[in-house]
Amino acid sequence: MSLNRKKSLSLLAAAVIVAGLGVAYHQFSAEREPLKLYGSIDMRTVDLAFEESGRLQSVLFEEGSSVKAGDLVAKLDNTRYKIARDQAASQVGVAQAQLTLLLAGTRAEEIDVAKARLKAAEANLVLSERTCKRHRDMGKASSALARDQACYKASADRASRDEAKRMLEMLLAGTRAEEIEVARATVKQAQTQLADAERALKNCSLFAPNDGVIRTRLKEPGDMVGASAPIYEMALMNPLWARVYIDEPNLGRITMGQKVAVSVDSFPDKTFEATVGFISSVAEFTPKTVQTEAIRTNLVYEVRLTVADPEGLLRLGMPVTARLLNQ
Repeated sequence: MSLNRKKSLSLLAAAVIVAGLGVAYHQFSAEREPLKLYGSIDMRTVDLAFEESGRLQSVLFEEGSSVKAGDLVAKLDNTRYKIARDQAASQVGVAQAQLTLLLAGTRAEEIDVAKARLKAAEANLVLSERTCKRHRDMGKASSALARDQACYKASADRASRDEAKRMLEMLLAGTRAEEIEVARATVKQAQTQLADAERALKNCSLFAPNDGVIRTRLKEPGDMVGASAPIYEMALMNPLWARVYIDEPNLGRITMGQKVAVSVDSFPDKTFEATVGFISSVAEFTPKTVQTEAIRTNLVYEVRLTVADPEGLLRLGMPVTARLLNQ
């Protein structure tokens, strides 16, 4: 073999080795570089609505306004709900008074009156029975009409005496336990109706369930609204999510709870801290039929990042770039 040919083969081998080393270094560098994911600030919305129906009295926030959890955002005209609450409260008072009366039992004055009526009824009976007997003893000396009237009066007085006696016995026995239980159940029923009326009155005020931003104002003061009719559409901001996607070959480089640095175009010099909060178990953009090894990698998985934004700089829908840390 000639000297030139040996030199050419040596140079070719060296070039192959250098190229191989270059490819290996490039792959190593690529693996060491922080993995970048792309997506946007996620939007989670909730419809704010009343549990009751009525005329809308006030709508306190405009579109784009920020609200805090517990802020009053709208009110219904509560006039009829106040009337219903007051009526229910009066029913509780009546039922409670009736129960108190039954528990107190019979007053001594009522028993004395009943005793006096029984005594008078017994005296009337004694007189009417004697009169009836006298007319019967007179025989034909007394007319049949007078005799019948006297004996009928005796029967009526006997019935009156028996009625007065039973009334006194009832008063002495006191209130029946069953009557007291019925009165207690009536009180409980009235209290339940009052609680429901107070709940309905309270629900005439609509409060924000969480921190967020008003996206859409759907009703205006004066509108008649039904229960569950949306008044606002509100975007929730706590926690703040960023939705990004990772391709299938890099799926092994991400884990739950991993630290992430998030940046946006609006603040190029600022980095927001984030952590991986969710990794989808289902691929997206999957081909209908996986036919080749190249096509098999055309899969992406949704990843949601919990983003810390104490200054409130981020807005829903902002494009974001996420760099995975501690890989």
